[in-house]
Amino acid sequence: MIHSLVQTDDVTRLLDTRHGDYAAACSLDSKHPPYVYDTFALRDADGHAPVVDRWPYFRSRASRDAVARGRPVPVTSCWNGMVAMDAAPFYDRARPLAFRAVADDLARAHVEASECCLVHADNPLSRTKGVFVNPNVRVGYNESTYEEMTRFRERSWLSVGSIARGTWQNRIVRWFAPVRAKDGDVRRRWAAWNSENPGREEIGQSCLVDEMQVLMWNGWAHV
Repeated sequence: MIHSLVQTDDVTRLLDTRHGDYAAACSLDSKHPPYVYDTFALRDADGHAPVVDRWPYFRSRASRDAVARGRPVPVTSCWNGMVAMDAAPFYDRARPLAFRAVADDLARAHVEASECCLVHADNPLSRTKGVFVNPNVRVGYNESTYEEMTRFRERSWLSVGSIARGTWQNRIVRWFAPVRAKDGDVRRRWAAWNSENPGREEIGQSCLVDEMQVLMWNGWAHV
Protein backbone atom coordinates (compact mmCIF):
# COMPACT_ATOMS: atom_id res chain seq x y z
CA MET A 1 0.00 0.00 0.00
CA ILE A 2 1.31 3.45 -0.91
CA HIS A 3 0.35 6.66 0.88
CA SER A 4 3.21 8.98 -0.01
CA LEU A 5 5.25 10.44 -2.87
CA VAL A 6 7.22 7.66 -4.58
CA GLN A 7 8.66 6.72 -7.96
CA THR A 8 8.75 3.42 -9.80
CA ASP A 9 12.35 2.78 -8.71
CA ASP A 10 11.28 3.07 -5.06
CA VAL A 11 8.67 0.36 -5.53
CA THR A 12 10.99 -2.06 -7.32
CA ARG A 13 13.77 -1.43 -4.80
CA LEU A 14 11.39 -2.18 -1.93
CA LEU A 15 10.11 -5.35 -3.57
CA ASP A 16 13.71 -6.53 -3.97
CA THR A 17 14.51 -6.13 -0.25
CA ARG A 18 16.47 -9.26 0.75
CA HIS A 19 15.79 -10.50 -2.80
CA GLY A 20 12.12 -10.84 -1.90
CA ASP A 21 12.70 -12.98 1.19
CA TYR A 22 10.47 -11.33 3.82
CA ALA A 23 7.01 -11.42 5.35
CA ALA A 24 6.90 -7.64 4.94
CA ALA A 25 9.25 -4.86 3.92
CA CYS A 26 8.73 -1.13 4.45
CA SER A 27 10.28 2.12 3.38
CA LEU A 28 11.34 4.99 5.65
CA ASP A 29 8.94 7.93 5.55
CA SER A 30 9.14 11.54 6.64
CA LYS A 31 7.09 14.72 6.67
CA HIS A 32 9.80 16.85 8.23
CA PRO A 33 13.33 15.50 7.62
CA PRO A 34 15.27 14.13 9.40
CA TYR A 35 12.36 12.86 11.50
CA VAL A 36 10.65 9.57 10.64
CA TYR A 37 6.88 9.93 10.51
CA ASP A 38 4.95 6.70 11.13
CA THR A 39 6.07 5.77 14.64
CA PHE A 40 2.55 4.55 15.52
CA ALA A 41 3.14 1.28 13.66
CA LEU A 42 6.94 1.04 13.80
CA ARG A 43 8.48 -1.41 16.32
CA ASP A 44 12.12 -2.50 16.47
CA ALA A 45 13.50 -6.04 16.54
CA ASP A 46 12.70 -6.30 20.27
CA GLY A 47 9.16 -4.93 19.90
CA HIS A 48 9.91 -1.40 21.17
CA ALA A 49 8.57 1.81 19.69
CA PRO A 50 11.30 4.15 18.38
CA VAL A 51 13.33 5.76 21.15
CA VAL A 52 13.39 9.01 19.19
CA ASP A 53 12.05 9.88 15.77
CA ARG A 54 15.41 10.76 14.23
CA TRP A 55 18.30 8.52 13.13
CA PRO A 56 19.11 5.84 14.36
CA TYR A 57 15.54 5.65 15.74
CA PHE A 58 15.60 2.34 17.61
CA ARG A 59 16.27 0.92 21.08
CA SER A 60 17.21 -2.54 19.76
CA ARG A 61 20.90 -2.88 18.99
CA ALA A 62 20.19 -5.21 16.05
CA SER A 63 17.92 -2.60 14.48
CA ARG A 64 20.33 0.30 15.13
CA ASP A 65 23.30 -1.61 13.70
CA ALA A 66 21.40 -2.43 10.50
CA VAL A 67 20.37 1.22 10.06
CA ALA A 68 23.99 2.32 10.48
CA ARG A 69 25.13 -0.17 7.82
CA GLY A 70 22.35 0.71 5.39
CA ARG A 71 21.07 -2.86 5.42
CA PRO A 72 17.51 -4.19 5.78
CA VAL A 73 16.54 -3.44 9.36
CA PRO A 74 14.92 -6.25 11.37
CA VAL A 75 11.76 -4.99 13.04
CA THR A 76 8.58 -6.56 14.38
CA SER A 77 6.27 -4.06 12.70
CA CYS A 78 6.38 -1.22 10.18
CA TRP A 79 4.30 0.67 7.62
CA ASN A 80 6.10 3.95 6.97
CA GLY A 81 4.57 5.19 3.77
CA MET A 82 5.02 2.09 1.64
CA VAL A 83 4.90 -1.61 2.47
CA ALA A 84 5.26 -4.85 0.51
CA MET A 85 3.91 -8.07 2.01
CA ASP A 86 3.91 -11.74 1.12
CA ALA A 87 0.21 -12.14 0.31
CA ALA A 88 -0.08 -15.87 1.00
CA PRO A 89 -1.46 -15.55 4.58
CA PHE A 90 -4.31 -13.34 3.33
CA TYR A 91 -5.46 -16.25 1.12
CA ASP A 92 -5.24 -18.96 3.79
CA ARG A 93 -8.60 -20.73 3.53
CA ALA A 94 -8.54 -22.01 7.09
CA ARG A 95 -7.59 -18.78 8.83
CA PRO A 96 -7.00 -15.85 6.47
CA LEU A 97 -4.95 -12.96 7.77
CA ALA A 98 -6.97 -9.75 8.13
CA PHE A 99 -6.61 -6.27 9.55
CA ARG A 100 -8.24 -5.77 12.93
CA ALA A 101 -8.44 -3.52 15.97
CA VAL A 102 -7.89 -4.27 19.65
CA ALA A 103 -10.90 -5.61 21.55
CA ASP A 104 -13.44 -2.93 22.47
CA ASP A 105 -13.25 -3.66 26.18
CA LEU A 106 -9.46 -3.28 26.09
CA ALA A 107 -9.75 -0.05 24.08
CA ARG A 108 -12.08 1.35 26.75
CA ALA A 109 -9.13 1.16 29.18
CA HIS A 110 -7.45 3.85 27.04
CA VAL A 111 -5.32 1.33 25.16
CA GLU A 112 -5.05 1.50 21.38
CA ALA A 113 -3.00 -0.08 18.60
CA SER A 114 -2.47 0.48 14.91
CA GLU A 115 -4.07 -2.12 12.67
CA CYS A 116 -0.88 -1.82 10.62
CA CYS A 117 1.09 -3.12 13.61
CA LEU A 118 -1.41 -5.78 14.67
CA VAL A 119 -1.40 -7.37 11.22
CA HIS A 120 2.31 -8.16 11.61
CA ALA A 121 1.72 -9.61 15.07
CA ASP A 122 -0.99 -11.85 13.64
CA ASN A 123 0.97 -12.85 10.53
CA PRO A 124 2.59 -16.31 10.97
CA LEU A 125 5.22 -15.42 8.36
CA SER A 126 6.51 -12.57 10.54
CA ARG A 127 8.12 -15.16 12.80
CA THR A 128 9.58 -17.32 10.03
CA LYS A 129 10.53 -14.83 7.29
CA GLY A 130 10.81 -11.59 9.25
CA VAL A 131 9.74 -7.97 8.85
CA PHE A 132 12.23 -5.37 7.62
CA VAL A 133 12.64 -1.67 6.99
CA ASN A 134 14.74 -0.92 3.93
CA PRO A 135 16.65 2.29 4.81
CA ASN A 136 17.60 2.77 1.15
CA VAL A 137 13.93 3.23 0.19
CA ARG A 138 12.83 6.62 1.45
CA VAL A 139 9.56 8.37 0.72
CA GLY A 140 8.11 11.76 1.61
CA TYR A 141 4.70 13.36 1.92
CA ASN A 142 5.55 16.33 -0.28
CA GLU A 143 7.96 16.99 -3.13
CA SER A 144 10.58 18.93 -1.17
CA THR A 145 10.76 16.26 1.53
CA TYR A 146 11.03 13.49 -1.05
CA GLU A 147 13.86 15.29 -2.86
CA GLU A 148 15.78 15.79 0.39
CA MET A 149 15.40 12.17 1.43
CA THR A 150 16.48 10.76 -1.93
CA ARG A 151 19.57 12.87 -2.62
CA PHE A 152 21.68 9.74 -2.14
CA ARG A 153 20.38 6.24 -2.63
CA GLU A 154 22.96 3.79 -1.32
CA ARG A 155 24.47 5.90 1.45
CA SER A 156 23.24 8.12 4.22
CA TRP A 157 21.16 11.09 3.17
CA LEU A 158 21.88 12.76 6.52
CA SER A 159 24.68 15.16 7.36
CA VAL A 160 27.48 14.17 9.71
CA GLY A 161 26.12 16.61 12.26
CA SER A 162 22.62 15.17 12.08
CA ILE A 163 23.99 11.64 12.53
CA ALA A 164 26.06 12.72 15.54
CA ARG A 165 23.13 14.50 17.18
CA GLY A 166 20.82 11.55 16.57
CA THR A 167 23.35 9.04 17.90
CA TRP A 168 23.83 10.90 21.17
CA GLN A 169 20.15 11.71 21.61
CA ASN A 170 19.31 8.04 21.13
CA ARG A 171 22.06 6.97 23.53
CA ILE A 172 21.04 9.42 26.26
CA VAL A 173 17.39 8.39 26.09
CA ARG A 174 18.33 4.70 26.30
CA TRP A 175 20.61 5.36 29.27
CA PHE A 176 18.29 7.52 31.32
CA ALA A 177 14.82 6.43 30.20
CA PRO A 178 14.97 2.64 29.85
CA VAL A 179 11.19 2.33 30.21
CA ARG A 180 8.73 5.15 29.76
CA ALA A 181 6.11 5.60 32.47
CA LYS A 182 3.27 5.39 29.97
CA ASP A 183 4.62 2.04 28.70
CA GLY A 184 4.29 0.72 32.24
CA ASP A 185 0.73 2.06 32.42
CA VAL A 186 -0.18 0.24 29.22
CA ARG A 187 1.27 -3.03 30.50
CA ARG A 188 -0.71 -2.73 33.75
CA ARG A 189 -3.94 -2.06 31.86
CA TRP A 190 -3.27 -4.99 29.56
CA ALA A 191 -2.47 -7.25 32.54
CA ALA A 192 -5.71 -6.23 34.28
CA TRP A 193 -7.72 -6.92 31.12
CA ASN A 194 -5.94 -10.24 30.65
CA SER A 195 -6.69 -11.37 34.21
CA GLU A 196 -10.36 -10.43 33.83
CA ASN A 197 -10.67 -12.28 30.53
CA PRO A 198 -9.26 -15.81 30.91
CA GLY A 199 -8.98 -17.56 27.59
CA ARG A 200 -8.69 -14.33 25.61
CA GLU A 201 -5.42 -12.86 24.50
CA GLU A 202 -3.85 -9.96 22.66
CA ILE A 203 -0.77 -11.21 20.87
CA GLY A 204 0.02 -7.72 19.60
CA GLN A 205 1.04 -6.47 23.03
CA SER A 206 4.04 -4.60 21.62
CA CYS A 207 1.65 -2.57 19.43
CA LEU A 208 -0.33 -1.20 22.37
CA VAL A 209 -0.08 2.50 23.20
CA ASP A 210 -1.55 4.87 25.78
CA GLU A 211 -4.17 6.40 23.50
CA MET A 212 -7.78 6.24 22.47
CA GLN A 213 -9.03 6.92 18.95
CA VAL A 214 -12.41 8.60 18.57
CA LEU A 215 -14.52 9.42 15.53
CA MET A 216 -14.81 13.11 14.65
CA TRP A 217 -16.96 14.93 12.13
CA ASN A 218 -13.95 15.11 9.79
CA GLY A 219 -12.34 11.74 10.49
CA TRP A 220 -10.75 10.54 13.74
CA ALA A 221 -8.45 11.86 16.44
CA HIS A 222 -6.12 10.66 19.20
CA VAL A 223 -7.14 11.46 22.79
